[in-house]
Amino acid sequence: MSRKLLTGALAAIAVFGTAPAFAQADAGNPPLPHQWGGRGPGPGGFQFGGFARGFGGKTVAGAPFTATVTSTHTQKLADGNTIANTTNGTLARDSQGRTRREMTLPAIGPLSSSGSAPHLAFISDPVAQTNFTLNMDKKTAQQFSAPQHGAGGPGRVGSDAARGPRPEGGRPNVTTQALGTKSINGISAEGTLVTHTIPAGKMGNAAAIVVTTERWYSADLQMVVSETRTDPRFGTTTYQLTNINRDEPEATLFAVPSGFAVTQGRGPGAHGARRGPITN
Repeated sequence: MSRKLLTGALAAIAVFGTAPAFAQADAGNPPLPHQWGGRGPGPGGFQFGGFARGFGGKTVAGAPFTATVTSTHTQKLADGNTIANTTNGTLARDSQGRTRREMTLPAIGPLSSSGSAPHLAFISDPVAQTNFTLNMDKKTAQQFSAPQHGAGGPGRVGSDAARGPRPEGGRPNVTTQALGTKSINGISAEGTLVTHTIPAGKMGNAAAIVVTTERWYSADLQMVVSETRTDPRFGTTTYQLTNINRDEPEATLFAVPSGFAVTQGRGPGAHGARRGPITN
């Protein structure tokens, strides 16, 4: 993929990741509205950094699952026109805490004109302390070393990025309302409504801007299973886990497939220059 095309691809992911980061925001626990810095849609699942690094930068053992993840962004323009884009992917985690995220980049911007929409997968293996970025179309993989994160079982909380609903600590113009517990696609989840009000005049706005995020978090999975964020500036972004299966995933999901050319990346994560090929 050319540098220009890759830049467009990452921009496309940022639109649809609006994390829980597929930056550090990811499906484990998206940043709250005031943490997004007003730069467009916030987290829902597919921001590149979090999508590549794993589920919240934290190892969750003993809570295996597979699921389909869908992220949709809808924006209504002043002239009445509407922009709507949806991207789908899959998530998997085994009992040892290994994770896999897989998606085909949405065919928008440079990807639309090029006719190329890369099919990517990201594997995080805390057991071997190794991460992989796979290009499923080209059958290539980059390998990265990964720092070891604290392990946890169901109900245990590790890094802040993997936490569920949390208090706002008295931040101005941000309120949190508990919505109780309900079943989301067969999974018990705790709901939280976060409202962030940007006062009139704060950014040149004539009236107050109200941004809301409704988030449903499963303590069992230690994952956000559903989220809807509405921001008058950028539209509505939804994130949803469906087809959730709590059985142990196939071990092959967390290994580089046979026949892939593997190269060594530089540094941890999913970013780095390629070095020479290594034996698969």
